[in-house]
Amino acid sequence: MKKTVFALLVFPTLIWGQTNLLDTSSWTVGTGSVGSFGVYQNDTSENERIMGTDPHGNTSVIWKGMPSGNGGQDGGWRGTFINIDHTRTYRFTVWVKKTISHDGAELFGFEANDNASQEASLNLDGSTDNSPWFNDTDLPALDTWYLMAGFAHGSNDASTTHLGALYAVDGTMIRSLTDYKFSAAAVTMREESILWGDTGGASEIYFWNPTVYEVNGQEPTISELINPGGSSGGQTVWNTSGNDIDYTAGNVGIGTTTIGAWKLAVGGKIRAEEVKVETNWADYVFAEGYNLPTLEEVEQHINERGHLINIPSAAEVKSNGIELGEMNRLLLEKIEELTLYLLQSNRTQEDLVKRIKSLEQSRKNP
Repeated sequence: MKKTVFALLVFPTLIWGQTNLLDTSSWTVGTGSVGSFGVYQNDTSENERIMGTDPHGNTSVIWKGMPSGNGGQDGGWRGTFINIDHTRTYRFTVWVKKTISHDGAELFGFEANDNASQEASLNLDGSTDNSPWFNDTDLPALDTWYLMAGFAHGSNDASTTHLGALYAVDGTMIRSLTDYKFSAAAVTMREESILWGDTGGASEIYFWNPTVYEVNGQEPTISELINPGGSSGGQTVWNTSGNDIDYTAGNVGIGTTTIGAWKLAVGGKIRAEEVKVETNWADYVFAEGYNLPTLEEVEQHINERGHLINIPSAAEVKSNGIELGEMNRLLLEKIEELTLYLLQSNRTQEDLVKRIKSLEQSRKNP
């Protein structure tokens, strides 16, 4: 029988990076708004979400924009509004791909509003700009994923350097994108990604994995967004099949970097409705020829060592933990041995009862 060890270990907690301020977990196949993402100009006919191949070669839910052919603002989305901290710089990213036609441009940017819901964004030189598009031109090539990254700075930021860029899937920087900053009156912002000005109505645009992060050292790097698995070609080490995901190349640590030889090491608590452990079982106790210790031997072992035969001591458990499968086997071994002791005791009692009844009968009939 295959033997699998399930170990519960405690390790120091690893500090994880920040969470994407855009919640993309709500993206499901279908049309219309979803979660905190609204379709651009509320035009559901120009937007849908489909299953497709993402930039890393995996099957994912992808936002698809389809122009009406009337020009202007076509397929795309707006994220939910996020409160602004003017002491921070924010990085916006999204993967974009265009197919069929070069008609139209890919607008990628943000909207910042004041308390009166009036737009409140600036160029880096401090001049007003109420159309803060990091990118407002066409993509270099069709049928190719690109990562767009743009930056919006706090109102008091004195930076004049544009940090944003357009990247190919191999990490090559294609060109710089425009940075902006918030007006001092700005209180909220949201990311926007749309197709603009496709008068032919033939092109299609695809968006995947939009993010908004504070630039504080805890955000994933551009390299990590392009190549999350650290392997060549921008491929992730995780494999996907429908809604399932697996990893076979090594071991996994959650909340710890001290993984050792464990397939999964967790530095913290685990909650589950059920845990299945495949292990050897203890029915050998009932097999013919099993060497059942006498109760005298059990008592001697307890007196000398302070624990049952084959059961680890408290010191051993404190030092090494327990293996659930092995410990369940040992506990069942003790239960089955107790059952044998009870059966032996029952037979002895039955013999005694018979002898007592026989003696009583002899006295009645001398």
